[in-house]
This record gives sequence, C-alpha cells and structure tokens, in this order.
Amino acid sequence: MKTFARFLLAGTMLLARCAWATEPSPVAFAKSVVSERGSQTFATVSYPDKTLIVEFRLEPYSAGKATAIRAFGEITKKIAQGAFSDFPKIKNVQLIGNLSLRDKRGHDTVERAVMVKFSKVKAATIKWDNVEPAKVVEIADKHWILPELAVDKK
Repeated sequence: MKTFARFLLAGTMLLARCAWATEPSPVAFAKSVVSERGSQTFATVSYPDKTLIVEFRLEPYSAGKATAIRAFGEITKKIAQGAFSDFPKIKNVQLIGNLSLRDKRGHDTVERAVMVKFSKVKAATIKWDNVEPAKVVEIADKHWILPELAVDKK
C-alpha cells in the first residue's frame, strides 16, 4: 500500500510540473504575437521587474514609412490588451518598433522608429476595440516617434 501511495504522489507531482511548464508566460505570448508574420528573428522580448518589453522590426508588417505607425499600433493593441488581461502581475508594457532606414549618405541602418509604454492603470481605461491602430501611440503613457515618421498636424 505504501508503494502505491508513493507512485500516486510521484505521478501527481509530475503532472503538476507538466501543467506548470505548459502555462504560457508573458514572453511566450508576446513572441507568438510578433512572430505571426515571420518576424521572430527580428524580435527581442524580456520581462524585467514586471514590465514586458517587446522590441521588433516593422518591415514584415508595413510597406514602409507611410504604414509603419499603423502597423505598430496593430501589434501594440494585440500585445498590450492580451498581456494585461492574461497576466495580471504585469505592471507595464513597453513596445519598440525598429525600421531599416537609409541615411543621407545612402547607408542602410536599423533605427528605433517608435516606442510606447502603457501602465496597467492607463490600459484599464482604454476600450481597445474602439481605438484606431494609428492612434495607439498617442494614447500611451509615454511615447516617442522618429521625427521622419511623425504626422504633420498643421
């Protein structure tokens, strides 16, 4: 009887570990969203101090400078909304979009094109389904856009 109880206990422990191991993490979630269009080789995801940081290339999602902000907004909506709803311990979500640009001398460089940071408090006040992807950057707690991509508001 003791042997049976030991096997039962060991089996329960193994199953519990397997269930814990298959539980999705914020990093795995963000990587799955970014890699939907094959950008996994250009994405970096980290989770320090309950802040999900996702840095990715915009080329697989946009046709160039004209659509970069809208494409970034679409990805940001998916990641921010999903991260805050699925992982309650997350306090902040920061996304960084990089874009390959050509400088004045004709050299191609990868530059930080756009960055947003949402706090959990701010994200809770947003109706994500009603936000236009091109406007996501403007409603973030903190944001930065490469001047070349900024829309002229005159």
